[in-house]
Amino acid sequence: MSLNPVETSAEVFARFCGYISTSFRLNNEELNQQIQSALKEPGRFARGPILEVTLPFKLGSTIGQLINEGVLSAKFKTVNKDALPLDRSLYVHQEDAVKKVVQAERNIVVATGTGSGKTESFMIPILDYLFKQAEQNTLTPGVRALLLYPMNALANDQIKRLRKLLANNPEITFGIYTGETEEHTQAALEKYHRMYRTNPLPNELISREQMKENPPHILITNYAMLEYLMLRPADNVFFQGRYAADWKFIVLDEAHTYTGAKGIEMSMLLARLKHTIGSLPGELRCILTSASLGRGREDAELVAKFASDLFRDEFTADDIITAVRLEQEEITKSSWGRPDPKFYKEIHEWITGTGQEFSRLHRILAENGIPAEQVETFLVNAGEDINRALYELLRGDERIIKAITLLTEGPLGVADLASELFADSESAEESTISLIELCNQARPRPDDNPLLPARYHFFVKALEGAYIVLSEQPKVYLERLNHAEIDGIKYRAFELGACTRCHGLYLVGSIETKDDGYDYLEPTKNQYYWESDNKLVYFALVDETAEDSNADDVLNEDDELEALGVEVPLFREYRLCVRCGGIGHVDGKTVCGCGNPQTVKVRKINNEGKKVYKCGLCGGFHPRGSVVRRFYLSEDAVSSVLATALYQKIPKRKVEEPFEADPEDALGSYFAAAAAEEEKWSKQLLVFSDSRQNAAYFATYLSSTYEDLLAKSILVKVLEEHRSACLENRWTIKDFHKRVLRYIQEHDIIQDSVESMSEEVWRWIMREFAADTSQTSLERMGLTVFVPDFDQIKNGNMLWEIPFLKNKGFNSEEVRTLYSFFLDQFRINRAVEYPEAVDPCDPYFEPRNQQGGFWTKRPSHLKQQPKHYSLKGWVPAGERYSNTRLDYLEKLLAADGIKCSKIDTMKMLEDIFSSLIHQQSPLHDYLKDRTLNGAGKIYLLDPKLYKVVPGRNNPEIKYYRCTECHRVTRYNIRGVCPSYRCEGKLVEIDLEQELENNHYRYLYLNMKPETLVCKEHTAQLATEYAAKIQTGFISGDINVLSCSTTFELGVDVGELETVFMKNVPPTPANYAQRAGRAGRRTSSTAYALTYARLSSHDFNHFQEPEKMISGIVRPPYFSVDNIKIAKRHMYACAFAFFWRTYEEYFNDVAAFFCSDGPKRFREFLLTKPAELKEMLLTVIPPSLHQAVGVEDWQWVEELYARDGLITKVTKEITQDLNDIETAYANAIASKNLRVAERLERVGNTIKSRALIGYLAQKNLLPKYGFPVDVVPLEIPLHTTDAKNIDLSRDMQLAISEYAPESEVVADGKLWTSRYVKRIPTKELLTYWYVYCRCGYFHKKLETEKDQHQIASCPVCGNSNLRNNRFVVPEFGFLAEPKSGTLGSEKPERTYSSRSFFSGESASLETKDFWFSGLVRISTHTRGKLTVVNSGRGYGFYLCNTCGYGSLSKVTRHKNVYGYECKGSFDRVSLGYDFETDIVQVDCTGAIDRHDYPAGYWESLMFSLIEGLSYGLDIDRSDIDGTLYIDPYGRRTIILYDTVPGGAGHVKRLMEGDNFRAVLEAATAILERCNCGSSEKDTSCYGCLRNYRNQYLHDLLRRDYALDALQRILA
Repeated sequence: MSLNPVETSAEVFARFCGYISTSFRLNNEELNQQIQSALKEPGRFARGPILEVTLPFKLGSTIGQLINEGVLSAKFKTVNKDALPLDRSLYVHQEDAVKKVVQAERNIVVATGTGSGKTESFMIPILDYLFKQAEQNTLTPGVRALLLYPMNALANDQIKRLRKLLANNPEITFGIYTGETEEHTQAALEKYHRMYRTNPLPNELISREQMKENPPHILITNYAMLEYLMLRPADNVFFQGRYAADWKFIVLDEAHTYTGAKGIEMSMLLARLKHTIGSLPGELRCILTSASLGRGREDAELVAKFASDLFRDEFTADDIITAVRLEQEEITKSSWGRPDPKFYKEIHEWITGTGQEFSRLHRILAENGIPAEQVETFLVNAGEDINRALYELLRGDERIIKAITLLTEGPLGVADLASELFADSESAEESTISLIELCNQARPRPDDNPLLPARYHFFVKALEGAYIVLSEQPKVYLERLNHAEIDGIKYRAFELGACTRCHGLYLVGSIETKDDGYDYLEPTKNQYYWESDNKLVYFALVDETAEDSNADDVLNEDDELEALGVEVPLFREYRLCVRCGGIGHVDGKTVCGCGNPQTVKVRKINNEGKKVYKCGLCGGFHPRGSVVRRFYLSEDAVSSVLATALYQKIPKRKVEEPFEADPEDALGSYFAAAAAEEEKWSKQLLVFSDSRQNAAYFATYLSSTYEDLLAKSILVKVLEEHRSACLENRWTIKDFHKRVLRYIQEHDIIQDSVESMSEEVWRWIMREFAADTSQTSLERMGLTVFVPDFDQIKNGNMLWEIPFLKNKGFNSEEVRTLYSFFLDQFRINRAVEYPEAVDPCDPYFEPRNQQGGFWTKRPSHLKQQPKHYSLKGWVPAGERYSNTRLDYLEKLLAADGIKCSKIDTMKMLEDIFSSLIHQQSPLHDYLKDRTLNGAGKIYLLDPKLYKVVPGRNNPEIKYYRCTECHRVTRYNIRGVCPSYRCEGKLVEIDLEQELENNHYRYLYLNMKPETLVCKEHTAQLATEYAAKIQTGFISGDINVLSCSTTFELGVDVGELETVFMKNVPPTPANYAQRAGRAGRRTSSTAYALTYARLSSHDFNHFQEPEKMISGIVRPPYFSVDNIKIAKRHMYACAFAFFWRTYEEYFNDVAAFFCSDGPKRFREFLLTKPAELKEMLLTVIPPSLHQAVGVEDWQWVEELYARDGLITKVTKEITQDLNDIETAYANAIASKNLRVAERLERVGNTIKSRALIGYLAQKNLLPKYGFPVDVVPLEIPLHTTDAKNIDLSRDMQLAISEYAPESEVVADGKLWTSRYVKRIPTKELLTYWYVYCRCGYFHKKLETEKDQHQIASCPVCGNSNLRNNRFVVPEFGFLAEPKSGTLGSEKPERTYSSRSFFSGESASLETKDFWFSGLVRISTHTRGKLTVVNSGRGYGFYLCNTCGYGSLSKVTRHKNVYGYECKGSFDRVSLGYDFETDIVQVDCTGAIDRHDYPAGYWESLMFSLIEGLSYGLDIDRSDIDGTLYIDPYGRRTIILYDTVPGGAGHVKRLMEGDNFRAVLEAATAILERCNCGSSEKDTSCYGCLRNYRNQYLHDLLRRDYALDALQRILA
């Protein structure tokens, strides 16, 4: 059974809405309804499901026919028929590709879409060439075809295909050579046996040893390994010598990925390869393949140019192979009519059912209006092949014909299609889903495309906050706005928050004093920006009659915040004008200058810039996070909600274990066959994130949240399924534990030992019993209730008649309830005895992972809590103190009119405690004492006293809500609320009804008991480890893969049906690739879910999802004129030549740097080898020859100059080793052998590093995942946690992601950057820089005596300038030695970098555009940008000796080796200069304004960037902008490529009508957005805002950008 897209989409969106309404519930039902109505407004937060179909490919000749025609060799008849049947028709485009290569000897580009058989398009010509060589006896060892893939996973997929394809052809050899390939044959054979449980084919070369001895005919690798092969002397056998004379094919798969910098890298690598093997023009067949490369024939010329630039070989438009699909007339036939709507569901159920009778099938056909002749034909065909029978029947169905007509015009919403096909049917959508499912199953032959290949798409959009207008009838808005006009009156809009405990309303913002002298509550800039949060204030909206919150100065001893060392905030009353936002104290004075103030009472929480740990309304608290929640959704929290809902709807599939009998290993074959016979069912979900950090964190987050939900759900299910037994047998907690454990074993939920499962279940239960006071606990949800089992207590009734309580007017029932309340005080305060298997300090119980306990009174001498304890005094220490128990008792006595002094009430409370612990008390056996050293005697509750009962439909359990604090309780004595200091009254409620829509309660009751194993798969993982995770996913051992772009390409992911994208991909091409991972090998219809996160790119595409689903896929683009990349390839050529001559200097770091390697290399280069120069002239683009010094060998002097790369790297590694030796000597001298051993290992690790990888890391060789200026975040390599990861980033990203105190997630661990790496013999470059808000920027290299201060801006005269310094962290960063554990909150990047243009560049071209006036655009190359990360605005404190870094001042610190460092600190920013392509836009001639308000130019700039990205399909992260004041004082906009060296993206602005298209796209984005309502006086993530420009959020306005664009286009 496949996934139902309508039901799934409805469930996913219902969970999304349920999560929001639960998380952001308000104590005002009218406002809650407004939020629900806004959420469910059609198309506002959800789009779809949308149905997309692609017509089947047109069929051409078979392999057999091509053999008969003489096109292909007759030896194709020997190929494994299961892999390549002779009688199966090729697609027309496959046939065209084969003939162009084989007969016309042309280079080709195969751009035919996903699932189009691109592999056959190049593999058949390759095999034909090899077969013909074999026929001519010229098939000697040596590479004939190189298959080049961007990642190992794709290469591994191809080798699997070749094993099947060439099983019968031992004369053709093949092998995969990647980082995973073993060197020696024996090791490779052992690994092969481990992975595949069989022997390799005789023609598969599985080791490097085998391949170097007899190079394979087909060599498979990735581009990074090809670089290694061309550099390593021992691998030269592939390219030069007796085995290297017959190269014929180079195949480049996933060619669309070679855009921008990657395209430049690949172009130069291929040029080096062709020169190395001595290939002349036209000798090689160059083949590119891609599923998404342009718009078919329309872009053939552009694709041909791209291919020509990449291969530096001839491609024409005729060489572009595009898909040839069937026309509608070729798919359908004359209509026989249309059946009854219910036919589709009934026939689908019959087909997917088991043991169905043909008589039933006949009735379904006959009773639903199928013509008799069609019925007869169908039944005849169904006996042989039901799918073929369906195909022939449905081709003539009038509805199918109409559906194909509609869907070939473009994607269509399921609801729209249903109304077209079943206009009068009540079950239109259900019938449509069944119809599409049938079309997806119907196919003429098993290997053919279905009648209608379909995919469903569903989009959900993030919430960007909530805003409230306090008019007569308050109104909530779910879009950003500053003001709203209601009934002709203008009101101020305030950001809305809510208490997670009482759901009281909060207004959030920052206070600013304006020119009129009054204070105003203004909106905050951004929920992420540190400077914004630092000014954040919270005001609780209170009733006008509420008393001053600070009137009572009695201290609550129960306040856990004090116990945890958290400062408890004070509260103060204010008046707020709802019309203008004026705010002032409650002293009768005017609060604003609007002239017509209308004020409300609010309560300020005096904790500006800090989390709100305690609510100013109900007193509820959160010990770690804020108790007040703003209406912003954590991206990971929402993604987890969506992923969980989707995962629960995915049907399980049977996992087919691959099995091949091995005649040489009978026993192994027996075991493998037996294992394959065991049924294995699993679920699969692939999750994509653009960011590797997002993917890495989400893997852990989803696992954690899902496990938590599953645990709670299991507890509820056990109680519900055994309700009668539970109530009748009075289950103890131990009984509950046994039942839960049995349930887990019966359902095979946790694969672990019984003891481990038992411990886990105890943790689940004890969290509910003692640790979980959150709103999502099972007890708060009314699902599980723990109650004292007084009936089991011997003589328990004597408690209800205890004199000192009876004398105060309490009846027996009230006393019983009172004791329940007091006993639960032990539970609430974790003052309980935990089972032996459970540690109360376990991080599982965070944030309340401490052992609780009660003293009678807190010891007066005790200044702080004992370690790992959180203890309370049962009775307050004196009259100036109180607590929850005393407060409740005082209110109960007062409610009955009993006057009792505080001292007497405290005595009464002490008597109650004595009645619990007294040796003669019936409860004595359940209260255990424990004596703590220095802290006295404490008391703990034994959970044996309690029984577990279901909370639902249990007449013994009643719930009450307080009229004031809105808290729910089970204790009702005299209607008194037990909440501390609350004077409200209790009212009985129906909790089942109140929590009907609660998100968590719904999941606890309805979640399927299924496990979920989620793992990260990103570029941060080591290759072999990543391959292991992929195998686990395909085999069903891993259910969810959270990946970055690693799985975007054509990786085999098995029978995958569903894909979830955590953000909208950068381009339609990326979307097609990701969505295309699903449904490739399943007969069910694929489903893609996308979350549009807080991003202008995501919001824009959410408005038009069809553009992303089937939008324009533009051909890749790159410009080879990148000096940095060219130099690295130039160095690679030189090293390759050097190592072929001096092989002894190749291998590891020690071989080159710990010898005279650098010196010998220089001597070699100074001989100016002619062959090397010839190669450089070929590889380096002619336009760069002079710039890099090819002709005059100037590049050699540059390498070895004082600041040359070789010089710097040599000094760095020498100093590293010297430091280690010094530290080692110190450790030996101090007899610290453990440290000495560790340092020795570190030194050995450095020396034994692979030389090529090290040089690539130091920018001396290409590193294809990271084009330029790569710096690492180094982790001690001997640590176990770090063995599977490799962290490095381009400098532009690294100065933010790896800055000191930044946290990085990798392989489930948390690493904290701590040091900027320093080398004592070298000084980090330091610059003075100054910038002004007008756009002026200036920097200068710092010298010892030069204090480069500028008093005022030379452009605008502003004297409030920031004169700062930045250092360039060119040696990288160092992490703290130990990894941390991920918590429930995502590691925050609390700061980001800004870019400035220095004015330095080389001008290329200027073009004038005339609109309402002149717009002059100039393109420049080598434009110098400076990126600065100033931390939280004030820089970092960096140690001048060891590089230790911190955001705050440091007193003492240790260096990376663990020794105390005495170095001094400087406060500096981190910075980096890079050169790139820029476009300078001067609009001043077209924008005729006398004044430019703050934010005007920035708003225009970011609208142009969004328009450039959206209009020209450029990845938004590949472009950015900054303002620049030119030498003439004109303010211009600088748009630039973010890739250092440039990739040619922004230059496209100059081409054709692109500039107008960008202006129009920018205008459309702004007009489509609703932020700021009709006034448009703000901005949001749907138009101008993004993470990187958060420092400007308060200045960016939609109306400014629209004004500028309209003036230009007027």
